[in-house]
Amino acid sequence: MEKKEFYKLAENPYLLNQSSLEELQQLTEKYPFFHAAWMLYIKNLKNAGDPRYETVLKKAAPMLPDRKQLYNFLHSKNEELYSNYILDYNEPGLTESQGQTLSVQGKNLIDKFLSSQPGPIKPDKPLLEKYTGELHEQVVARSLSEDDDLITETLAMIYFNQKKYDKALEAFRKLSLKYPEKSIYFASRIEEIEKLKNT
Repeated sequence: MEKKEFYKLAENPYLLNQSSLEELQQLTEKYPFFHAAWMLYIKNLKNAGDPRYETVLKKAAPMLPDRKQLYNFLHSKNEELYSNYILDYNEPGLTESQGQTLSVQGKNLIDKFLSSQPGPIKPDKPLLEKYTGELHEQVVARSLSEDDDLITETLAMIYFNQKKYDKALEAFRKLSLKYPEKSIYFASRIEEIEKLKNT
C-alpha cells in the first residue's frame, strides 16, 4: 500500500472496501506495531462484516495505546472525528515541517555532543567544598537520627536481636506511647530488655 493511499483511507475511513482490506492485512503483517494500520484494518473488517473481525480485534486491542479511542472509532458514525487521532504522530500543535525541524535539531545536538568526546561527569570544586563542610555534618547527623513515625515493633525487635538494648528500649518506650492499647505488651518487653541489659 502506498503512503498516499494509506493517508487517504485514514482521512476518509468510509472508503474502506474489500481491496483495502487485503492491503491493510498485509501492512499489519509486515509492520505488526503500526497502530494506525491496525485501527484501520479492524474498522475495515467490521465494515465488511468479515468473520475474522472478533479474532483480530481480540489480538490487536491489547497492542493499541488507547483502546477507548479504538472503541469510539469502531462505533462512531462520524469517522472524520477520529482520522486526526490515527494520523497524529507529531507533538500536539506541531505541523509536519516543524516536527521534522525539531528532529533535525535534535540529531545535530546529539552529533555535536558525541563529537566533543565527553569524559566522565565530575562535580564542580566549589560544590564539593560546600558539601564537605558544615552542611555535610548536618546531612550526616540528620541521616543518623530516627524519625518517631518510622519506629515500628519490627525495628525494635531488630535492635533487640542485634543486642542494641539502649535503642530497643527507646523504641519500645516510644511504641508504648504511640500505641497505648499494647502498653502492657511493650512494658513486658521493656522489663525483659532491662534484665538482659543489667546481666
